[in-house]
Amino acid sequence: MKIFITGANGFIGSYLAYFFLKKGEHVIASSRHFHESSRNLLKEARLVELDILNSAQLQNIEYDADIIIHTATANDIISKNSLRGIELSAIGTKNILDFAVKNHIGKCLVFSTFQVYGTELTGAISESTALKYQNDYGLNHLFAEMYAEMYSRLGKIKCVSVRPANVYGPIITKAFNRWSLVPGCFCKEAFELGAITIKSSGKQMRNFVNLENLSRAIDYIIHNFPDEYENYNLASSKGNTMLEVAEIVKQVYENEFQKPLQVNIEGTEPMSTNFFTVSMEKLKRIGFVEDNTFSLQSEIKQIFEYLKSQK
Repeated sequence: MKIFITGANGFIGSYLAYFFLKKGEHVIASSRHFHESSRNLLKEARLVELDILNSAQLQNIEYDADIIIHTATANDIISKNSLRGIELSAIGTKNILDFAVKNHIGKCLVFSTFQVYGTELTGAISESTALKYQNDYGLNHLFAEMYAEMYSRLGKIKCVSVRPANVYGPIITKAFNRWSLVPGCFCKEAFELGAITIKSSGKQMRNFVNLENLSRAIDYIIHNFPDEYENYNLASSKGNTMLEVAEIVKQVYENEFQKPLQVNIEGTEPMSTNFFTVSMEKLKRIGFVEDNTFSLQSEIKQIFEYLKSQK
């Protein structure tokens, strides 16, 4: 299979490109710019530097592929600038879909976010749960989903949108700059300061999905691609509070460095935990089963190994 991946210098995109290369797939990896370490990691892929906001550039290049995996949508940092977030997630996605149609690429998988359901989730969450986006980050990705749904409904291209929860995993390229993400931010603070400080009560619950399980789920989706538009949640079967994640970081840190780590709680909100579960039934129906050997404990250890190597 020939797989065209956008955002292949990023945290998720680079891992997906590496994952599919290991599986022996033909990968075309695109980004506005590739870090030298990304080039080395993906040396067996065809690397393409392009700007998805440059529609003229996209319309003037031709590539043969079976599917596009579009990860180059606005992250939580870019989304703080409303215009940039909308432009990248909405117009960038439209440009990629037009590029796919022009090049007769029949399928496109668009990355959205779990935050289209809201920020403080409760109850049972499935793909049919009502959308309650509460910030620009969630709204920007909804625009991307709407373009994918429209192009699919109009018969231009078959599309799927995926909604990942909080993604974590090993850092495999020095292009990584997402130290605002949990658990990486806790690991970095522990490594540099010898303590973790949580500005909230730590009681808020989140769902964390490992990069390897995310990649395996994507593999199942693209090999069981639906004829009509679909959404898939990419999550794990278990949630954790922020305090629980900090305590896991503390445990791994103390085992790795043989010294104590202080976890400081400096907030009182939220007063209670927002308990929720995520249904995995839709992925299970196409054969995906979560591999629990990839855990917060194992990946936090790898993050510390990366931090030690960079020191």
